[in-house]
Order: sequence, then C-alpha cells, then structure tokens
Amino acid sequence: MKKRPAPQRHAIDMKPGLKIYLLLLFGLLSFSPAPASAAENGTVSVEYFYEEGCLKCQQALPVVGQVVKSYPNVDFSIYEIMSSYTRMKEYGITTVPTIVVNRSTVITYRDYEGNETILKALLEEAIETSTLPPLPAGEPPAGESPDYNNETNNETPEELNGGIMNPFFILAAGILAGFNPCLLAVMAFLASITLSQQGGKGEMLKITAGFSAGIFVMYMVAGISILGTVSFIPRIRETVTTFLALMTGIVGLWHIYDAYRLKVDAKSTFRTPKALKSFMERIGEKNLLLLSFLAGGMFSLVKAPCVGAIYLSILNMLVTKTGVLEGAFYLAIYNLGLVLPVIGLGILLTIGMSPETVTEFREKRRVEIRLVTGLILIALALLMQFRIL
Repeated sequence: MKKRPAPQRHAIDMKPGLKIYLLLLFGLLSFSPAPASAAENGTVSVEYFYEEGCLKCQQALPVVGQVVKSYPNVDFSIYEIMSSYTRMKEYGITTVPTIVVNRSTVITYRDYEGNETILKALLEEAIETSTLPPLPAGEPPAGESPDYNNETNNETPEELNGGIMNPFFILAAGILAGFNPCLLAVMAFLASITLSQQGGKGEMLKITAGFSAGIFVMYMVAGISILGTVSFIPRIRETVTTFLALMTGIVGLWHIYDAYRLKVDAKSTFRTPKALKSFMERIGEKNLLLLSFLAGGMFSLVKAPCVGAIYLSILNMLVTKTGVLEGAFYLAIYNLGLVLPVIGLGILLTIGMSPETVTEFREKRRVEIRLVTGLILIALALLMQFRIL
C-alpha cells in the first residue's frame, strides 16, 4: 500500500518525549486513571476511512473502535471512500484503511502492516499527543490549509478503488476470447447442419443471432450473479478473487496441456459432449431461433473451460474494482466482444463461406491458439493473485 508524502504531522514521526511526560504529570495531578488526552483543546476527532469488501479494513475497525471507546472526548466518524471522496482528497488519502486524528495526523496500513498492537499504539499516541484543535464536527478541512496535502486533487474514485477500467480493453479481451477453436468448431457444425437440411441464408442468420444471444445472456446472468453476491456479502470478496485467479491459472495449464495433446496425437481434451451435439442436430426450421438460443446457453456451460477462461480474469477485475451496476456495464461490453467473432463468422457463412474452410483453419491453427491462450491465462492469474490487475 502506497503512502503519499504529506506535510501532515504523522503518528510515526512524532517526538513524544516531552509531551508524554507533561501528559502523565497532568494525569497524576488530577488523580485520574483515564488515558491522557487533548482535553484542553476540546474534542479530538478520529476519522476512519474504509472500502466495502476490504479485508484489511474489516480487521482494523475493531481495534480502532476499542481504542476510541477508552477516550471519552473522542468524536469518532466512519467514512466509505466512494461516498466521501471530497473529504479524502482534502487529506490526500489514496489507500484504505486510513485513520485521521484531529485532522492533522494520518495513520495508514503501511504504518502498522497488519500488526494490531502497533496500530493500537499509534492511534493512542496520536490521540494523546493531539495539540491542534479540530474543526467543527462534520466540516471538511479548508482546501488552502497547509496541514493538508492536495497533491492528489486530480484523482478520481476509480483510481482510489484500484484503477480505471478501460472499456476498449474489456472489448478487446472479449474479441480475443471469441476467436476460439471451440466456437469456430460449433459454428462450422451448425452451418453444415443448415446446409444439409437445405437451409437458406435466413436460417443461417437466425442460428447466428440465437446462438450469439444465448452465449451473451448466459455469461451476463453468471457474472451479475457473482457480482451481486459479492456486493451483498462483502466479506467473501477476497475468497472469490482468489478462487477466480486460481481457476484462471488451472484453465491456463489445461490449455497448454491440450496444445501438447493436439501436437502429439491430434486429440483435444476440450470435447463437445454428445448430448449437446445431438441437441444441435435437431435444430430445424421450427423454433429455429429459440433452439439456437438454448444451444448457445448450453454451449456456454459445457464448454466454459474452453471459452470462459478469459472471462474469469475479467470477472476477477470487476469483483475487485466495481459494483453491481458498473460491473454489469463492463460485462455487457466483454460479452459483446465475445460474440462479435461469432456474428462475423455467421455472416461469412451466410454469404457463401464453406464450413469446411472454417474447419480447415481451426485444425491448422488450434495448437498455436491453445498454447498462446494458456500462456496468457497463466500470466493473468499471476497478475490477479499479486493484485496487479
């Protein structure tokens, strides 16, 4: 966690020798066992900044609460970063959890690195040595005050929340996932069925539209369900992101193994189940659009390791950096990119491209595609695990 340089008096940099001596002397003279504090300056403000789903924040809050309860003159406030962005800017805060004491002393996670004993000692020291009178409760500090670092005024809530999500990057990732041997094989299979049944261009377009819509809807439902669950139960976010990173790495290794199998004996471990093939073979003119839609949804489920690997890495980033509504928007962009190659291939097959041409291209390049995809997925898994993505 990065701590920005600031002119604030920091809890770790204070020289408390004389101050602590005077405070202890004052306590002895008043015969009071309560901790020394800045009573002569009025109420001491303690402001705690956190983010929903932040595990470190959840661990720090009980310690902070325990400390502030032992000081009767402490005014304790809690702020969620997305709803208190202006106040964070005034303090120059860029990470959470962060505690600000009396609007002058800032304690960040880097100061105690998860050690609750150190956090408690730093907070007690900051409260007991506070000398600057706080502003009225609930009033943000003045922008021109020399005690606040305004160096980060150009930062946005997305940057504080882990980085800006780029829609073009999400779209490109979807398109990359769409150029997949599994999708190419299924589309060529559907085209060959259509031709064998003397189907025309209209039927091929219906199959393309229905199949693409099925994939789109299935991945939207799955993604929004996961985002909604994490939003409803924030404490599981860390577990979900770790699981998604692990699954991405496993599927990446699977892709590399499949490339090896294809190279050695021309047999893929990503096989389409006979039940799905049988279902797609029954697609005819009657309810063609609906059956194609169902085929797309079934394909998304049974071929998830083949098609959904990059989806896992995108979903990991959305779980970490967005809420449900914003995440749904980016999911729609990704899924649009995913089905664009399918739509493009469907149009080419409609206007006359032979399914055999697609099959030949897939057979010729699938080893390279599997190998590159596997390496990309393993790299993404490592980046996710180390919180770089």
